[in-house]
Amino acid sequence: MELYQLKAVLAVARAGQLARAAEQLHLTQSAISKQIKGLEDELGVLLFDRTPTGMTVTAAGRRLLPIAGRVVDATQEMTALASSLRGNVSGVLRLGTIIDPESIRLGPLLAALLQFYPHIDVTLAHGISGSVLQMLRDGQVDAGFYLGTLHDPEITVHPLAVEHYVVVAPAAWEAKLRGASLQELAAMPWLATPAGSSQHGMVAQMFAERGLSHNTVVEADQEASMIELVQSGVALGIMRERLAAGMVQSGQAVIWEGARLPCPLCLLHRRASADNPMVQALLATLPMIWQPEADVA
Repeated sequence: MELYQLKAVLAVARAGQLARAAEQLHLTQSAISKQIKGLEDELGVLLFDRTPTGMTVTAAGRRLLPIAGRVVDATQEMTALASSLRGNVSGVLRLGTIIDPESIRLGPLLAALLQFYPHIDVTLAHGISGSVLQMLRDGQVDAGFYLGTLHDPEITVHPLAVEHYVVVAPAAWEAKLRGASLQELAAMPWLATPAGSSQHGMVAQMFAERGLSHNTVVEADQEASMIELVQSGVALGIMRERLAAGMVQSGQAVIWEGARLPCPLCLLHRRASADNPMVQALLATLPMIWQPEADVA
C-alpha cells in the first residue's frame, strides 16, 4: 500500500464525499476513487459503501482507518525528523576511493549524500586498497572503499559486492595460454602490483598454494596502465573480469580459463568513528545506492 492511498482514504472518511476530499487533496474525484479502489483490492475488504449522497465507512473501514491514521502520522513524523537531522549534520567527510568511480558508484553515492545532507563537504583521497586502509588507520580519512577480505578488530567492514578477477594475457599468447598449467603460467612474464593492492595478495596466494613463485617483469599500480601493458604484449596479470571481458571482445587479450578469483568490495570505517556524524550520514545513504550485507567484523 502507498501513503497517498492512505491519505485519500482518510480524507474521504473525514469529508464523507469524494468532491470535498478531492478539493482538500487537490486531486480529481476519479483519481481519489482509483486510489481507494486500489487499496480495497489490496486489502481484500471494502472500506466504504457508495451511496447516492456520499461515502459511508464500512464496519471493516472503521477498524482499519485508525491504523491508517497512525501510519500517516508516523510517516510524517519520520520525514520531519529526518529533515531536522539533515539540517543539523555539517562538516567534512574524508572518503578514500579506489579503482574507477563507476565501479564504486561514487557519483550516485555522493549525489544522494549531498541531497539529504547538504551541509556536508566531501574530500576524496584516491589510492589502492592498502593505501586507503593505511590512511583510515592513520586518521587521514573517515571511511574508504576496499577490495579484499579484512579481519581487524578496530575496523568495521560493510560488504557491498563481489568482484571477480581473471588472468588476462596479450592476444598473441592465445596458443601458449590454452591448456597451460599453473606452473607454466608462473614462468611467463607477469605484471606486478604494489604490495598493498588486492591483486598482489590474490596472485601471491594463487601461486603459494602450489608452492610456486611467478616471474614479474614490471610493476603497475593503475588498471589503465595494466590494460596498456597487456595490450602491448609486455606481460600478463590479473584483472577485474568486467575489464578483461571488454579486452577479449575487442580482440586485444585472452583469458586463462584456470582461475576466477572472488574479491569482496567493501566500505570501511574505524569502529571508534561509529558515532561520527559524517560516517553516520554516509552509512545512512549507502543503502540508497548499494544493498549492503550484514556488517563483518
